[in-house]
Amino acid sequence: MRKQLAVILVAAMALASCNNVEVVDGVKIQKHEHDDAAPKLKEGDIITFDLVIKNDADSTIKDSRKEGKPLQDLVPPAAAPGAFKGSFENGLRLLSVGDSATIFVPVDSLFKDANQQVPPFLKRGTDVRFIVKIKKSQSRAEFEKEMTKLSAEQTGKDAKLIEAYVANSGKKFTKTSTGLYASISNPGAGEGPQMGESWEVNYIGTFLDGKEFDKGAGVALPPVGQLVPGFNEALMLLKKGGKGTFVIPSALGYGAQGAAPRIPSNAILVFELEVLSKK
Repeated sequence: MRKQLAVILVAAMALASCNNVEVVDGVKIQKHEHDDAAPKLKEGDIITFDLVIKNDADSTIKDSRKEGKPLQDLVPPAAAPGAFKGSFENGLRLLSVGDSATIFVPVDSLFKDANQQVPPFLKRGTDVRFIVKIKKSQSRAEFEKEMTKLSAEQTGKDAKLIEAYVANSGKKFTKTSTGLYASISNPGAGEGPQMGESWEVNYIGTFLDGKEFDKGAGVALPPVGQLVPGFNEALMLLKKGGKGTFVIPSALGYGAQGAAPRIPSNAILVFELEVLSKK
């Protein structure tokens, strides 16, 4: 019984020590979980982590978990001499894989200029709380190898889903060298969109299941080249007055990042597109 009690007391003391707020190398931090034996984060490595950002009233500003995808970033170098040390980025250097912690960053340090406007959900003299959970740390080489593998796997998944969609669409599609699928009902005539040009279009964007995520009529688009690759290519396949249906694999769309909240990770996009006139 005494042994069990001793173990419980040691565990409780360790938990209590992890929950103390302390200042380490200029960073105000509260560690919730920490393992001294876990690999420490190294400068230049790429970390994968969950992040919740809250203000002093405990209101959530951001929650990557609700967005459905953890964040990734480089472990930064140490702060330069004379620079502010209490940043979130500098706090990451104090953590190890598996750690969870809250890093407190003064609002006044985020908005250093006294005349700089502070968002209404923040107040000067308080801290922004960055609540972080470190899930993984990789060297750049390890990260690039993993991304190449995941990209190849996703390309295969996309191809199967698109082929099934095309087969049931009742339309004739052509696959371009990049992987874009195009069904052009009217190619149009005369001039057509070129890189750097802005054109007015009608469009409807859906997912493969037909769910609409965006549409526009007579919309002046950003210049060609500033849109996702598949949409850039689709535009340049049409002339003025041209119409077509285009299926954009995730790699030519928003990729693994998606475009929250409307476009999830690895989404395949379908666009009904009509080119109207050059702006």
